[in-house]
Amino acid sequence: MKRNVFPITVIMAFLATAIVGPAFGGSLDLAYKNNGISFGNSKTFTGLRLNLTDRDIIEINGVNLTFGKPGQSPAGRVNGLSVALVGMDVAESNGVNLATIGLSGEHLRGIHVALIGLAAGERLTGIGVGGIGMGGGDFKGLMVGGIGLGGGSVQGIAIGGIGVGSETIRGLGVGGIGIGGETVKGVMIGGIGVGGEIIEGIMVGGIGVGGERITGAGVGLIGVGGEDLKGFFAGGIGAGGETITGMGLGLVGVGAEELRGIGIGGVLADFDMAKGWTTGAYNRVKYDMVGLQIGIVNLTRHLKGVQIGLINYVGNNPKFLKVLPIVNMHLSGD
Repeated sequence: MKRNVFPITVIMAFLATAIVGPAFGGSLDLAYKNNGISFGNSKTFTGLRLNLTDRDIIEINGVNLTFGKPGQSPAGRVNGLSVALVGMDVAESNGVNLATIGLSGEHLRGIHVALIGLAAGERLTGIGVGGIGMGGGDFKGLMVGGIGLGGGSVQGIAIGGIGVGSETIRGLGVGGIGIGGETVKGVMIGGIGVGGEIIEGIMVGGIGVGGERITGAGVGLIGVGGEDLKGFFAGGIGAGGETITGMGLGLVGVGAEELRGIGIGGVLADFDMAKGWTTGAYNRVKYDMVGLQIGIVNLTRHLKGVQIGLINYVGNNPKFLKVLPIVNMHLSGD
């Protein structure tokens, strides 16, 4: 009866080189000009490679399987499919990389998945998934962190179970709790909130949206606030800022130092200056109002426009016309 001894020979060769190879930095190769099958820590190889621990590799092309804790390969490049039982640590990786614990590299391109963590020192382009989290330099593509995701810049789709944070975020971002960055552009959804210094696009926060400068649309279950708001903003309780250009809507109230556009507050509309249309049960423009005020009580010191409400006060009208019911107006520029 014939017995196929080739598989047994291959397994024995791998076990021998896996134990002895790392100590001497060697490998057993069934190959021609570094093409074929390699067992051990071959530095440069193309084909199928099996090793216990990668260390000081130069370039590996093809299918690479490793089983132990990785050593450092500061100049190492891996191209193709790599599967690491523990982890991988290389300078550059191109292709598909899967690691049980962690995966790290300076430049990562392709699909990279680690059950615990994924780190890109300088850049990751493609798809990155970290079971717990992801961190590093610049990310471009689809990025998913089970708990969180953070980097220097993120472009594409970023999803963090708890949150996403970066200096710059562009694209679609989803954070279970929140999303934050210095510059945030695109469509961002935060379970609790979205925040940043410069925000452009569509922002939705379970509790609120806040930033120094927001351009686009912002919706917060509690509120939306910022220094300079341009676009459409709605808060379950309120919306406010130093300047609102566009439309501000608050079920309870809306307010700003200056409004250019439409301001609607269910109970309160309060502005220092307004040009456009303001509405609120108590509707006050402290100094200058140009346009239309509609409310139960409408107040302004200086009006160029019309008030409609139960009580209407215009400070720059003659004494007997300052307070009128139903309609009040002052149409001249004085």
